[in-house]
Amino acid sequence: MNKKIVTILLISGALFLNACKKNTDVFVPDPGQLNGADTAWNAVIPTTAPVYSLQTNLLSISTEPVKDSFEISTANAVTILTSNGVQCTFPPLCCVTTAGQIITGKIYVEIRLIKTRGDMILVNKPTISNGNMLVSGGELFISLSKNGQAVQLAPNAKIYLRYSDVPTNPLMKLYLGDESNLAQFNWKPSTSFADTVAVGSQYYEIATSHLRWINCDYLYDTSGITRSLVSAVLPSNYTNANTSAFLVFRDPRSVLGMYGDVPERRFLSAKVPNGKVATVVVISKQGNDYFLGKETITTGVNVSTANVQKVLLNPVKTSLADIRLYLATL
Repeated sequence: MNKKIVTILLISGALFLNACKKNTDVFVPDPGQLNGADTAWNAVIPTTAPVYSLQTNLLSISTEPVKDSFEISTANAVTILTSNGVQCTFPPLCCVTTAGQIITGKIYVEIRLIKTRGDMILVNKPTISNGNMLVSGGELFISLSKNGQAVQLAPNAKIYLRYSDVPTNPLMKLYLGDESNLAQFNWKPSTSFADTVAVGSQYYEIATSHLRWINCDYLYDTSGITRSLVSAVLPSNYTNANTSAFLVFRDPRSVLGMYGDVPERRFLSAKVPNGKVATVVVISKQGNDYFLGKETITTGVNVSTANVQKVLLNPVKTSLADIRLYLATL
């Protein structure tokens, strides 16, 4: 009888060890997390998916936009200095209605200045352009309104935005936010000669004919640099419908979105330079709870034959307030 018990235990142990060797890059989460969880990945993420309410709630704990106003002049440019340090100059009769009618009187300005990596995550504006890594000198959002209605810049009108930053880089160009894809924000290089970036020793001055999201950036030069992909491997209840993932570089000032690779059920970065210290940050909304996962890596270490660096994360339940505190450290 004892021999039979020993034999059964040995066989059970072998089976257990064999099972542990399979799928070693897949976590088994706490059963409580999986209770009723939707583990499906979506080729097209529905607008009702939790990931969108997650992004809205993250935005709600980001730095509030600054609100100001100015009186449109019929003859002279008007300059205001907002409390977040952005100097805005508006030419005469610079605003029109959506129907193209010239507007006079008081115009209200709403403006954000995003310079920290954590705030780039909170507003969900990673520094990537058509799959290429950008280095940011500051992201700005600017909108204009009158009597609660959005107004536009008049044809050929340019506004000037100036703010401090240290150090500055002479390579900076202007990029415009493409908001057409809710699931994957993208910066497109401006093709307008009217859009310029002047670089001072401690400031940038942007001239632009565009409103909403604009970005002072340059493309990270990857010439002759070995690159690899970074993959976030998570428990099965973390999907592209409820989770956002980012790759945050210590240097330069770059934050890349890691987007859903649906067939492989993972979050994948664009190709990034090897040898850089970066942190994979994962934020998820599961029911009414929030989860945060983070892992600091050196890019290009232990890559697979497919040139993919797998990073295993097991996020933990975290309040929105504590998520914000953590992001402020990046």
